[in-house]
Amino acid sequence: MKKMLVKVSMAAALVATASNAAECLKFGLIPAEDPKAMIEQYTPMAKWLEKEIGQCIELKTSTDYTGVIEAMRANKVDIAWFGPFSYAMAAERAGAEAFAVGTDSKGSTTYKSYLVSTSEVANDLNIKEPLVGHNGMKQLNDKLSAQKTKYLMAFTDVASTSGYAAPRYYMHKAGIEPNKVFKKVAYVGTHDAAELVVKNKIMDIVADNDISYPKMIESGKISATENVLIWESDPLPGSPLAFRGNLDSEIKEKIKNAIVKIPKEIVTGYGKITGYKIVDDKEFNIIKDMKKVIDEVK
Repeated sequence: MKKMLVKVSMAAALVATASNAAECLKFGLIPAEDPKAMIEQYTPMAKWLEKEIGQCIELKTSTDYTGVIEAMRANKVDIAWFGPFSYAMAAERAGAEAFAVGTDSKGSTTYKSYLVSTSEVANDLNIKEPLVGHNGMKQLNDKLSAQKTKYLMAFTDVASTSGYAAPRYYMHKAGIEPNKVFKKVAYVGTHDAAELVVKNKIMDIVADNDISYPKMIESGKISATENVLIWESDPLPGSPLAFRGNLDSEIKEKIKNAIVKIPKEIVTGYGKITGYKIVDDKEFNIIKDMKKVIDEVK
């Protein structure tokens, strides 16, 4: 009788293992750009990872950044590509664990937040070259103060690093309160949308970054003379890939081992990356500190 119970238990375990192996991993993507285009962009890499780890992968996105964070919290997303700030939020709310970040051809893993304006605003503010970092934001504050709240300002998403958290953090440090300095403050969702509302003169100043801005110039969707770079941040940690914390440890190791071997011709991420580097949570401490400030000034 005991032998029969052991056999039944072993059979049940095998069925459970087979069932788990057959279940697809859910890979979430924050909608920094057009969601449909992002799914298409990540598909070749996802297909390669499927073969490498022996498990199917289903790509998912959402209408906003928070949707991906909440999906991970509800165990509906196993791996996700986040921006640094949305990762800090996901680590806090959903137990996300950063494990890799994209590197460019020079091995860099950082990027910058931008403020971009119409040419008319750049001329009004007498900005000939981009202002830089904390001192640059202080200079921008002086210039804006002289204009008496005449401009319309757009961020992308409250969970975006370059589209909201970084410029808002620098503004706070420089004494800029957006709702007092600008005539109107809006949120447009994606970085692409931010550049287009400047091009079409719907908004005067928008937040973006050094990945989306040059990409849109190269594609011909905007020009540097219409959409003028007026401020840039100091380097920020790059956008990480993260697991949900309670994902099976064996699957985590398989993915980590695979992610650093992705062929250059299909590697995908935010910007012109050539591969991935393994990282851990402490790389994003500066963003978590930034989040504390943002939480206080909301």
